This record gives sequence, C-alpha cells and structure tokens, in this order.
Amino acid sequence: MAAVAARLARRIVRVLIGMQEGLQSGADSGLVSVWEEICVQVQGEHSVLWDAYDQTVHDLACRDVEALPQPVVRALWEWLDSTGELPGDAGPYSTDDVAEYLVRAVYGTADEWSNRRIRAYLGRG
Repeated sequence: MAAVAARLARRIVRVLIGMQEGLQSGADSGLVSVWEEICVQVQGEHSVLWDAYDQTVHDLACRDVEALPQPVVRALWEWLDSTGELPGDAGPYSTDDVAEYLVRAVYGTADEWSNRRIRAYLGRG
C-alpha cells in the first residue's frame, strides 16, 4: 500500500508541476509552476494566498481518492491505520483520511524539493 500512496502523491505533484498559468508569485519571481510556488511556501513562509494553494492540493487528493475503487481506498485506510499514520481520534473508515494523508505526503515532498529557481527565490529573503 505504501507504493500506491506514493504513486498517488507523485501524480498530484505532476499535476501541480503542469499548472503553469495564473501564477501568484509574479512574473519576476522566476518560478514557473504552482508546484514551485507551493515548494517555496512550504520551505519558507506561507503567502496570504496559501489557503488557495492548500485547497488546490486537497481538491486534487480528494479527486484521486474518489477515482480509486472502493476496496483500494479501504485497503489504503487500513494500511494507514495499522502504521499509525491516522490521527489518534480517527473514527471509522474514511476516504477523507486517505486524502489527508496524500496532502501531507505532497507537502513532505515540497519541503525537500529544490531546483535552481526555488533556491534563487528563497535566497532573496
């Protein structure tokens, strides 16, 4: 199940890399995708528009989870529960828990992702 979860998180990252229109960081930022904008905010500080970025990531995670066959989602949830990845107060089986795990995985990747543009942007501050 770890491989399935990792594959879903990578798919979300690829979608965010492909989002290159309507960037909020400004034409002079040097950033070329929503993914790079998320990376600099995770590694630096959140902008006033963070909620919009966060909602986009949540929407993508929910969409991907909803597209999975129900037995796969249940297996992912059971795996997360068995590994302690769910919050202690997690209730019964929930697709939202699986989506939230994917969001955390995406942000974990963003915290470690770097390239020349991200380093240059973060180096300004």
